[in-house]
Amino acid sequence: METAELRLGQIRLVHRGSPIRMRLLRNAPAARPAPLEELLAHFADVMKELKGMRGQLAAHHGEAIGRFDDLDKSSKELLSKVDAAFSGLIKAFTDEAKEGPRLFSLEPVDRRKWNPNGWAKQKFKITLWCEHTRLLLPLINKHEREGVYEFDVTREWFAKAAPFLKVLAGTLSLVLPVAASATKLALEEATYRAIEDQLDFSKNCAEAMLSGTEKAAEWLGEKEGPEADRAGVVRADGGVLREFQTWLKKEDASFGDLRRVLNKRDEFLWVHRNFEKEY
Repeated sequence: METAELRLGQIRLVHRGSPIRMRLLRNAPAARPAPLEELLAHFADVMKELKGMRGQLAAHHGEAIGRFDDLDKSSKELLSKVDAAFSGLIKAFTDEAKEGPRLFSLEPVDRRKWNPNGWAKQKFKITLWCEHTRLLLPLINKHEREGVYEFDVTREWFAKAAPFLKVLAGTLSLVLPVAASATKLALEEATYRAIEDQLDFSKNCAEAMLSGTEKAAEWLGEKEGPEADRAGVVRADGGVLREFQTWLKKEDASFGDLRRVLNKRDEFLWVHRNFEKEY
């Protein structure tokens, strides 16, 4: 399989809002953390609660109505935050979505040889995800290689990308319990745990490359304004995602047969072919 080498640009924060509004808000009471920031700050506890409610959601397998009725208020609020966190991450890469998919998981091809130190270049596996179902393509396609690629990355690239990769893996981990229980696919427990393990390992690899948790916090960025206006999450600078999409397009112009669609807010999404007609 042909491989490609990627290099990373810089990452910066984009605030949305007029200068006048920002000045007026400087004296406003501090808002609560944005959903993504809040959930990742308490990741272990949040995941424990999500895993607990997964069984309840799975009990309504295939039912759109009544799926959430049995959940208590706290659980419903948590699911709402998870959905908002996912939407925030997607919106942060609105421009990049014109050129290709945004969601993927990444891990070393040979886990046994993984060491955050002492390597210059290593082969990684990337798996694309559907932005509609929030599930990885091999699961939907029922083909373990469709939507899966291998490429070489430098240690320099991975170290610079680590804050973003940690947030991405963490976000996908948050949406997985709900997405897995909502799917009509027959998702065996072993399969679910394998996906969960893949994301955990990806997140751990990224964390191992960080010199401190402050770098992930910097990626999330400073937030201003009331909670309703704190969608200026983060976005990649320097064409990082576009560079990756360009390489991926050379490797597979169909992006694992993902289809680009427009939602009701005129935003691009990359969805599995089975869900193209829903847009």
